[in-house]
Amino acid sequence: MILEDALELDLSDMPRELSFLLSILRNPDCEEGIALQEASEMDWNLFMKLALHHRVYPLVYLALKKNTSLVPVHVMQSLQRHYHDNTIKMLHLSREMSRICESFASQGIRNLWLKGPLLALNLYGDVAHRTSKDLDILVDAEDVEKAETILSQLGYESEEEIVLGNWKKKSHHRSYEHREHSVQVEIHWRLNPHYSKSYSFESLWQRRGEAVMSHQTYFCLGHEDLLCYLTDHGARHGWFRLRWLMDIARLLPLLDSSRMKQHFARNGGEMYAGQAFILSSLLLSVKVPHDLEMSTINARSLRLAEKSLYYIKRIVQLNPVPEKSVAWHYNRYLFSLMSGKQRVLYIFNKLLPSSRDALQLPLPKPLYFLYVPLRPFLWFWRQIKQQSV
Repeated sequence: MILEDALELDLSDMPRELSFLLSILRNPDCEEGIALQEASEMDWNLFMKLALHHRVYPLVYLALKKNTSLVPVHVMQSLQRHYHDNTIKMLHLSREMSRICESFASQGIRNLWLKGPLLALNLYGDVAHRTSKDLDILVDAEDVEKAETILSQLGYESEEEIVLGNWKKKSHHRSYEHREHSVQVEIHWRLNPHYSKSYSFESLWQRRGEAVMSHQTYFCLGHEDLLCYLTDHGARHGWFRLRWLMDIARLLPLLDSSRMKQHFARNGGEMYAGQAFILSSLLLSVKVPHDLEMSTINARSLRLAEKSLYYIKRIVQLNPVPEKSVAWHYNRYLFSLMSGKQRVLYIFNKLLPSSRDALQLPLPKPLYFLYVPLRPFLWFWRQIKQQSV
């Protein structure tokens, strides 16, 4: 079976510190005899770097504080400090969630919260047990401008200037940052860059879930849509953070396997789910329901899982721009995720001019059509400038 073959994937070059981190995530109760053996000869500086890079330090802190004798005092102090800082940040994000949700509701803007504190609460039971950089909100494409106006009234500014009018085609979200307290918000009008009618806002809204936090009701993706969103997102980013695999591990027990299979049959997404299931089983010992294993895990999922181990074993940054050392490898990996149709659309989208081109070479509006033939040259110009920095 494919999942059994996945257990043979090569982990021999995995750093001892990453193996120890994974053992903590697999077994948060930290059986002391096993943990003592694994903790010997540990490079604790590298261990801390890995815990922070993979954004799993809240879970690591909660596990290790049960057996503080295993860990040097300065490491526990650092974990505790980061845990408390994250708690404050997540509470701050929660307050902003409430403020934005109320403002959107007052203007009749339907919205679905994708990650952030709501995902932490739903999957981990406590907002402090997961990290989040920003707030991600999905709205109908027709409501994006209205949502942007409300964010502006709340003190948010767009991180990118818009010049050309094709920005909704070029991307699937826009980023905003608050002028005073630096909270970042992303407004999405598609779940991912590869548009699918199955994941139109209207269909997602019909399948939505809801959650109550601090006596306020929020809408979010239904479990089936959430799994497809998280696995698609994780796949596109090469699963370079273990936090995303922990999300899958927490979500799996909440799924109804028969409903999930029906969802895959209607909307696709099996390949990305299969990759996530293989990695979760291999690295976190997650038990995948047999019928989901049979319907999602295949040879292509196995190849993608093997490719993503390249990023998991290293401390690399793939988002928003991949590091130069892995850029070529990552771009090939990204292309291997796509279907033939998606590849064509991806290349076509890359050829479309962007506001970045217009800012780089300002032209009067009647000459905007020239950005189409100029696009390759402007892109090449940016690459040369970046390499010279």
